[in-house]
Amino acid sequence: MDVRGITPHPFRVSARVPDDMVSLDADGEWAAWTGVDCTTVSPGDGPGDGAGEGAGDGGRTSVVLVAIAVTPFAAVPGAAPGEVLRAALHARHPAGALIEELTTADGDPVLRVSRTVTQRRGGRAVTTGQVQAFVSFPGAGALAVVSAVCPDPADLDRAAGLVAGIAARLTVTAATAAA
Repeated sequence: MDVRGITPHPFRVSARVPDDMVSLDADGEWAAWTGVDCTTVSPGDGPGDGAGEGAGDGGRTSVVLVAIAVTPFAAVPGAAPGEVLRAALHARHPAGALIEELTTADGDPVLRVSRTVTQRRGGRAVTTGQVQAFVSFPGAGALAVVSAVCPDPADLDRAAGLVAGIAARLTVTAATAAA
């Protein structure tokens, strides 16, 4: 399905998300679009193979929350936007995160970061899978971020695939130019 959003900044976003993804109210506060993807994963479908995890006949329910946000972004004069993003992400994630380089259908640079994160919540350790794709749109002076969180880190590869697919077909334009 095609989704469109206008951000708190002067940008218009157009993205292609899976048809079965459910849109959530983004409130226009920070995200141009938010949604959730749920599916039953059969045993043997990867690291979290579903064995004994419920969802009927041996499968389990895989949930991935996705958000798309856009903010102003201008690379340092003379520097390629992809290089600026790469340096910033490697400085922020020196170890423990997988950083991959991709491109959009129009050739804009995409950097995807995938990792598991453990934080203390309610007195216990909670581990989730987190993925972000950062897409530079130099013509619009924008940086789009497609983020996904999966409550079960076994779904990290599925979340990474969703994020990459959305980021690859994402377009951002200045709202004044697209009016």
